[in-house]
Amino acid sequence: MVDLPDEFQALGRQLIVIAPHPDDDVLGCGALIARMARRGPVRVCYVTDGAASHIGSPTFTPSRLRDVRESEAERGLRHLGVRERATFLRWPDGTVPSAGDAAAAPLLDALRRLIPAAEPVIVVAPWRRDHHCDHRAVATLVDAVLSERPLATRIEYTVWLGVLGEPADEPQPGEGRTIEVDSRPWLSAKRAALREHRSQTGRLIRDAETAFTLPPELLARALGPIERFIVPQAVA
Repeated sequence: MVDLPDEFQALGRQLIVIAPHPDDDVLGCGALIARMARRGPVRVCYVTDGAASHIGSPTFTPSRLRDVRESEAERGLRHLGVRERATFLRWPDGTVPSAGDAAAAPLLDALRRLIPAAEPVIVVAPWRRDHHCDHRAVATLVDAVLSERPLATRIEYTVWLGVLGEPADEPQPGEGRTIEVDSRPWLSAKRAALREHRSQTGRLIRDAETAFTLPPELLARALGPIERFIVPQAVA
């Protein structure tokens, strides 16, 4: 394991985290968020409403589930020490368009407003081949915006890589380098944040026709002693 690389220690104090769904931030980089929240501002943006995790529940309609997941995310961020208000773009879960799609225009505009053009910031975004259509689409949106933000530095976090997917989804030679950052000092905060996401761990919604639950192997890795990041070749 290594500490946060030296080149990131010298970058701007602001961390911007782009999460496809409410909980991806905690799963993929909760310890990094907790660490950086003690240095400066951390702004988290949730792209989708998360409302497709449970389908057909008479008690948790999509609008109610959206509100629940936003509340879970806000409580989770408080455990991590984040003081800044989160941004919820509320795009329909499971339908995020890629940057080249005309439908992506409002999402691109929202990310442009979120990521400043005139100051150095660290942008933490999903790994481009993480095993979820929304994760991959969000990665293309971040690519497009950061092509206009030369002062921003990107780090990519993994959620599903190594749990689902194919060997070809792993970083390939020349794409960048993988770093493993010690998360142990922040695990208690990360564990508390993850507990807030009760809708995703099977502890809240019992009457859905189709229900998603975070798998044990993903939770075990998320609460392990390291967080894995890919540093793209441009800044490697």
